[in-house]
Amino acid sequence: MKILNLNHIKLRFLFMFWLAWGLYFTPVISFAHGFGERYDLPVPLFLYISGAGMAVVLSFGIIGIFVKRPDHTFDYPRLNLLRWRIGRALLSPTLVLSIKVISVLLLVLIVFSGFIGSSVATKNIAPVFVWVIWWVGVAFFSALVGNIWMLINPWKISFEWIESLYRLFGLPGEVARNLPYPERMGVWPGFLLFFCFAWIELVFPHSAEPSNIAWMAVVYSVITWGGMFLFGKERWLGHGEAFSLIFGFLARFAPTELRVLDTNICKTCKAGCLDSDGQCIDCNYCFRMADPQKRELNLRPYSVGLLRNEDVSPSIMALIMLILATITFDGFEATPVWETIQKWLGTISPHLRQEMVASTISLICFSGIFFVTYLGFSALMKMTGRTQSSIIEIACVFVYSLIPISLAYHLAHYLTYLLIQGQLVFPLISDPFGFGWNLFGTAQYKVNIAIVGAKFAWYTAVIAIVLGHIIAVYIAHLISLRTIQDHNSALRSQYPMLVLMVGYTMVSLWILAQPIAS
Repeated sequence: MKILNLNHIKLRFLFMFWLAWGLYFTPVISFAHGFGERYDLPVPLFLYISGAGMAVVLSFGIIGIFVKRPDHTFDYPRLNLLRWRIGRALLSPTLVLSIKVISVLLLVLIVFSGFIGSSVATKNIAPVFVWVIWWVGVAFFSALVGNIWMLINPWKISFEWIESLYRLFGLPGEVARNLPYPERMGVWPGFLLFFCFAWIELVFPHSAEPSNIAWMAVVYSVITWGGMFLFGKERWLGHGEAFSLIFGFLARFAPTELRVLDTNICKTCKAGCLDSDGQCIDCNYCFRMADPQKRELNLRPYSVGLLRNEDVSPSIMALIMLILATITFDGFEATPVWETIQKWLGTISPHLRQEMVASTISLICFSGIFFVTYLGFSALMKMTGRTQSSIIEIACVFVYSLIPISLAYHLAHYLTYLLIQGQLVFPLISDPFGFGWNLFGTAQYKVNIAIVGAKFAWYTAVIAIVLGHIIAVYIAHLISLRTIQDHNSALRSQYPMLVLMVGYTMVSLWILAQPIAS
């Protein structure tokens, strides 16, 4: 039996003290954020925030002491659902086809309702479905259940139908031109498209107008189908289709996966699905093409998908940082501090008095600050870990450890939004165009704003953010052990990451604690 030395005993005692102190102050909630009720802290806000930060520090200490896996590969327990009838039922052709038809019809409905339906956002299904059910709901489902977007992507489905018709009529060649995709482009097309989407969501003042949403859907459809036509479906989905990338990142956290055991099929896959350990996970093309006996639909522990051993390009790193920055900016621009910044910008230049101009510049700067800060801490990790890897390489290696943070803030910021605003879909499914219909008898449904309160929202926010950062610390530590191998060097390399995560924990909770000013 290994005997702990005195320093370890002292260290563990100190960590237990921090845990008790942090847990005493962490579960208390500040004033309401977007609710009519008020729920006050029994202690000053700085104690509440610092307690959450201490919980993250404690987790780092415990993980550093007890987790010492220098393995190059990381295996985890899996349960193949295809061994049971219920698992096979989930992949039945009838169910899959029904879901695909519904998905494409919903896209058509959004476009038509946006163009010919009511111009009032709350009386038209397009704004509610796109901004609440799809953007927020699918993100939550992807992270907490699995990569549903891989199944319901209407642009992918419709392109596959065109390919099927092409083969049915016996036409020569393929629909897609399958031009060589320039590797130097990485996922920068997806990065650019997501930035445009984020700008529309966060800056453009008319983003909720149904006609604008319809035009957005049409333009994105043309771009996506065009990309698949030029470079091939799998290649564009993995590099240019922004939402396949984003929901795919979040799905790495999920407890389900598709796995192909016979990786010979991957030799014909254009998505480059094999990781450095020779595993094919969550590749829809290989899963469909593989022999049924060589396929798995697995349950797995949460977050283990973030530990896949694969090369991460700078463009992927930049996209993940952009996701984190835009989610944080969405919360920050509703605070009184943002109002003060806007007024200050207006005094600098008359052009900055225009809200769109000021918000656009601020969004770019906000994203740039996130990117530069992360690179700065990556440089510190290079110094403390004494590794020969470049700063960019370190930033790329550890960027997946930030996904739990992105998910946590997404959950903290949007859960109540989904539960309250999402109820608007019930009357709108009976009257999607705002014409006064009552197709399913739900048109008179009234939104229940009391379904969640400030207390629930704040407990959820605190738990999500603290747990998200603790999981991020754990993932980063395992990645460092795999990359650096020596335990002490790996632990030293994580000191800067710990500071970054504790700081972001405290900043995130401070933003969520602010009253809504705009």
